[in-house]
Amino acid sequence: MLGSRWPALEGDAVPAVRLYHRGSALGRAWLREHRIGLNAPLLRRADGWQAARETVAHEVAHLAAWAVYRDRGHGAGWRQVMAALGVPATRTHSLDVSGIPGTQRRWRYRCACSTHRITTTRHNRIRQGRMRYHCRRCGEALARELEGGPGVDT
Repeated sequence: MLGSRWPALEGDAVPAVRLYHRGSALGRAWLREHRIGLNAPLLRRADGWQAARETVAHEVAHLAAWAVYRDRGHGAGWRQVMAALGVPATRTHSLDVSGIPGTQRRWRYRCACSTHRITTTRHNRIRQGRMRYHCRRCGEALARELEGGPGVDT
């Protein structure tokens, strides 16, 4: 299918597919190994199988964009492949990841313009004084939001 549009993909082997069991990402692509991974616990959720088709297309698009453009992320090459596959070029899923092994709690922080949800790793770096994070929009340092509760999203 993609080989007719991008001759560099003609005859490419079907990527190997592996299941993994940790984290909140629904899929992963290992570019140099020409394989994709799917998150088994998320796929087992009732809404996970509906997202599987788009996730497989998303990860295959990463492999194709790498082979043709050496595009590693969600850049223009990846978006072109997603359009050719007829799948929306979205970067994240909206599945509930609570209770999935390897997912971190999120902590609420504020800046001048919005609320941010940061991982426990980043929260601990701030708490220990090792790091300061700033809002990309307004540039203000993030501060823990304590009003109205513990400031933790699970």
